[in-house]
Amino acid sequence: MVLRQDQVSDGEGRVLRDRALWAFVGAATYFLMATATIVLTSDGRSHATVWPADAVILALMLSRPRRDWSALLLAGWLANLLANGVARGWSGGIVFYGVINMAQTAMAAWCMDRSRASEEILADGRTMVRFLFGAGLVTPALGAGAGALVSALTYGTPMGTSFLRWYGSNALGFVIFTPFFKALFDGSYARAIKAQSPVGHARALGLFALHAAVTVVVFAQSGLPILFLSFSTLLLLSFGSGRLSTQGGVILVAVIGAMASLHQGGPMALIHQGPVFQALFFQAYLAVLLCTAMPVAAIVASRAEARALLADREELLRLIMAHSPDAILGFDGAGICRWADGPVRDYLGRSPEDLVGVSLTKLATRAGVALDQLLQGPAAGGLRTVEFRAPGQPQITLEASLRVAQGESQAVGSVITLRDITLRKARELAISRRIETDDLTGVFSRAGFRQRFLRAIEAAAATPGRELTLALIDVDHFKTINDTHGHPAGDAALVEIARRLLAGTREDDVVGRLSGDEFAILFRCGLETARAACERITRMIAAEPIVIAGNVRVLTSISCGLAQMHPGMTRDALFDSADLALYEAKRSGRNGVRAVA
Repeated sequence: MVLRQDQVSDGEGRVLRDRALWAFVGAATYFLMATATIVLTSDGRSHATVWPADAVILALMLSRPRRDWSALLLAGWLANLLANGVARGWSGGIVFYGVINMAQTAMAAWCMDRSRASEEILADGRTMVRFLFGAGLVTPALGAGAGALVSALTYGTPMGTSFLRWYGSNALGFVIFTPFFKALFDGSYARAIKAQSPVGHARALGLFALHAAVTVVVFAQSGLPILFLSFSTLLLLSFGSGRLSTQGGVILVAVIGAMASLHQGGPMALIHQGPVFQALFFQAYLAVLLCTAMPVAAIVASRAEARALLADREELLRLIMAHSPDAILGFDGAGICRWADGPVRDYLGRSPEDLVGVSLTKLATRAGVALDQLLQGPAAGGLRTVEFRAPGQPQITLEASLRVAQGESQAVGSVITLRDITLRKARELAISRRIETDDLTGVFSRAGFRQRFLRAIEAAAATPGRELTLALIDVDHFKTINDTHGHPAGDAALVEIARRLLAGTREDDVVGRLSGDEFAILFRCGLETARAACERITRMIAAEPIVIAGNVRVLTSISCGLAQMHPGMTRDALFDSADLALYEAKRSGRNGVRAVA
């Protein structure tokens, strides 16, 4: 993609205008806050009690690209110089104040930009610890050493006192105000307000008003040490409205407490060690307040985000299940259905509401299905499956799969998936029929006949008194038909013979083609009944031509050997007996039936 020169120029112009705008916002905000802080909390020579101005520049640096940092630092230095000149009076030393302040701000921004794991400074424990260590401990300490030296040289203030006031004011300014300003500049507050419902807005305003009222009561009097009350309302604000409201609540305490201290009021007045110690105590109080409330707010926020994420996933899962071709039933550890979704009514004829609160056994009885079979037998890999047809939907074949969720010591629940496998079963049946059916004659192939023969043998062994008789059949002189009239005539003869075999047997008898011109019939009856059927079939085949091609009329016959299944008889023995009888039929002149008792 090629950009024209005017497009490049427009883009660079927008970047420069944006950079200048935020530099102006930073400088103006810095100047107002720095001037007010010096005037209200300093005698013009000492450092301010709380220094929030640097937090403005730090918040902007963490919100803006690195290419804007130099402009923001320059704006902060100019605003610092102007504020100190207006509030303290012009002197050579104030030039270095701005350099020190911007140096520690740049160092804090560099540390946070390299280490933060998310966009929110206090979003989790790891970023909170790094922020408190970098912006609340290391960089203010380095700045305090340089600032105390400049103050001592410029105003003759004691190094120790100056160091403590600088360190406390700058550390608290960074820690307390940076998260607030960053959330303000990057739009977090605007997005939070927009996302809140009217009820949420009312609740947040109510909690904030309660916190403000209690804080005013705490700092409006000097007789009772009730600073702990602000802790309680701040924690309520944390639990009720989250991280952003907590940041505003801490700032509210800082502002109200600072105003009270200016008028020598509030609980700090109970401390008689002097204004310096009172200021340090107030700084420590704010630090404890912040370090107590923000972890709670971070936990609440993470849980709220987790709940929101869980709700989104549950809604997505609900939509997936509602439009899934599978019906899903969820059961608790006691085997009680707790939810049902998907095409439950289409599969079971019952609405999901009818199944909730019902045990699996009762559900199987109520729906008239075989779901209770899932509780029986071993599970392969924790999965049990059963196939069934629901009484209300006999045209549908369903597969139910149960998977058990195991806890540390016992099952904590299970899920049953109902899947329509009608098409799959139809395909499997068609494939099975192709494999088990002889392509030429349409009767069972050797494999298909053998499978049904084995099943019949097992059923006869399990049910005393059940009769089985095996008939082995050969077409007499079939090679002559192929040699004389060709293989097409031979194939037509086999087809006709198979048709007449089927016509001469009952529906539950099994007719198969074993190979070439060899057929077999499994009769589910005794020897005499089977003999009568085979004799009738033999006469039917010999009586009429099996192939008529023009003037050619092909006649043939069959030879049949019969053997009855006896208790203790193996399938090989039964085949051998029938084969021996077939040999006797051929040796006796063919076109006949012989039986082995």
